[in-house]
Amino acid sequence: MQVGVVSLLLIETAVVGGPRVGVAAGMGVATADLGFAAVAAAVGGAAGAALSSHEGEIRVVAAAVVAAIAAHGLFALMREREAPEQGMTVASRRGGSRAHFARFLAITAANPLTIASFAAVAASLSLDGPAAAAAFAAGVGVASAAWHVLLTVTAGHAGRWMKPRIRRGLAIAGRLAVLALAAHLALA
Repeated sequence: MQVGVVSLLLIETAVVGGPRVGVAAGMGVATADLGFAAVAAAVGGAAGAALSSHEGEIRVVAAAVVAAIAAHGLFALMREREAPEQGMTVASRRGGSRAHFARFLAITAANPLTIASFAAVAASLSLDGPAAAAAFAAGVGVASAAWHVLLTVTAGHAGRWMKPRIRRGLAIAGRLAVLALAAHLALA
């Protein structure tokens, strides 16, 4: 599993909101991954071929989505600094576990690189029949869920030992890293 934009956002969410919120957010990502893998397995090579001819456009759209997510997070952190609420963090004000599940499901679904990568993998595997397609989708879902649980539980427990100032610094650094990844996507 790779550590990309969504992983950085998950780590930040888990550090700030705790393991329970982090796991819920991670399951949102895993649900989107499962759905994309199922679609990619069902349409196979056709999706990979169609998407590969638009790789440049996909990268630009993905970079714009990622930059918007990072900018929104940075602005929220700046607003928090201007008018902090006693004992509240940006992540905890944004809702509970269900809200984070839905938010990360949407973030992952809005990233066109996710479907493109699953379509490329499915096409390269030459899945033969519905059983192979179902096994591919299930494998992606289980692997994604396992990775995101490990990532968010670890980050969530680490966040409990950090002072608020350190958590805030990590949140800012994470959003800046996401902006850098968006720039890399746009220029690659």
